[in-house]
Amino acid sequence: MDSRQIHEAINFGLKRGADQLEFFILHGNSETVQIEKSAINASENKSISGMGIRAYTKKGLGIATTTLLTERSLKELTKKAVKLSKIAPPDELFKSLPDPFTVYPKVNGLYDKTITNFPDGHLTDLAIEAIDAGLEKHNVIISGTFEREVVEESIYNSLGLEVNQKATALAGVIYAKAERSGDIATSWDYQRIREAATFNPAEIGSNAAKNAVSLLGAKKVKSEEMTVILDQRSTQDTFLTIFGTGLNAYEVLLKTAFFIDRLGQKITHEQITVHDNPLYPGGSASAIFDDEGVPHQKITLIKKGIAIAYFSNSYTANALNIPNTAHATKSSLGGIPYPDLNQLQIKAGDWSSEELIRETKKGIYLKDTSLEPTTGSPNISILVDQGFLIEKGEITHPLKETMVGTNVFSLLKNVDAVGKELLNEAGSIAPMIRISKAMVSSEE
Repeated sequence: MDSRQIHEAINFGLKRGADQLEFFILHGNSETVQIEKSAINASENKSISGMGIRAYTKKGLGIATTTLLTERSLKELTKKAVKLSKIAPPDELFKSLPDPFTVYPKVNGLYDKTITNFPDGHLTDLAIEAIDAGLEKHNVIISGTFEREVVEESIYNSLGLEVNQKATALAGVIYAKAERSGDIATSWDYQRIREAATFNPAEIGSNAAKNAVSLLGAKKVKSEEMTVILDQRSTQDTFLTIFGTGLNAYEVLLKTAFFIDRLGQKITHEQITVHDNPLYPGGSASAIFDDEGVPHQKITLIKKGIAIAYFSNSYTANALNIPNTAHATKSSLGGIPYPDLNQLQIKAGDWSSEELIRETKKGIYLKDTSLEPTTGSPNISILVDQGFLIEKGEITHPLKETMVGTNVFSLLKNVDAVGKELLNEAGSIAPMIRISKAMVSSEE
């Protein structure tokens, strides 16, 4: 489907009475390999091509989608979207789709021909490599998924915006189950990258198996308030969920943002600086533009503990009269774009990982566990997936049936140390952090 056909469809939609239109087009394919019981269970290739049209008429929104990319289906889809927009109730907060832009950033490492040209069976070979590595030193049962994706994204709108980008992705997740004398433990590891040269399936399998075995012999702990240390992944995931709601312009509109009216105020430790950077070369969440075609940019969310900015898309920016930070994200072809974070990069502090553990008299160390708030609430109550007790500055044993309870504001207030060793996972960058106190409890 070429640009001429899209332009003709835009003109067709405008003639049928639409005020504005947007065409969101994906063209590509994916390959998936499934692993069950330490063996390849299934392999599937499928198209991920399709198109979604948004039409606005007198502020009413109509959306139509198809996976059939033909000139005839394009015309019928346009007609349907316009018709739906005419009967939809007006959204008075909607003002306009984005205007066209003349300058877009250059982001290296988004597309890798090697991934596009994988020979038949190569993804399966990578999955087998992960399985073999997981079984090499440990008696575990392996499951998981490996996926390869090649996609081209194009966005057009009736205001003259027209953009295109190509991207590749290669991902693998391995789950390992370990058992000893009736004691069972499970864990995982994963990678998601843009370039094949940086993918290490053996590391995924080996780490997952090692993590599972390390969790054998888990014990409950006495319920009490104690220190909580987050590893780098836990920090990344925790901040992603907290700031993903707390500084989201759509949540501000709903008056449910944690940090509404808190810009310019200190909300956490002065060593916490957080950027969202979708321009990082080769980042797994990097891109040239957002899902409305607005040029991406690196923004600072938290600077030395102070909340600096909300992140937005065209709708929320117009409604709140704030800058559009290009965070429009669609969950599907027919999804309405909402603001969402891309790729957090958290600045390092000055504590080594050894110091963080050694200086903790009693606490827990969390691996790959997000302390995320309950939906619609700042409260946090999380069952620990992978955690260890710290006593007198040493990690003693893994935890089971243990929960951490706090809330968003207390968690951020009680951050008292930030690690200096950063984990960079394809552009998502984070240190360890220490939270001076949170409620830790085990089931009786």
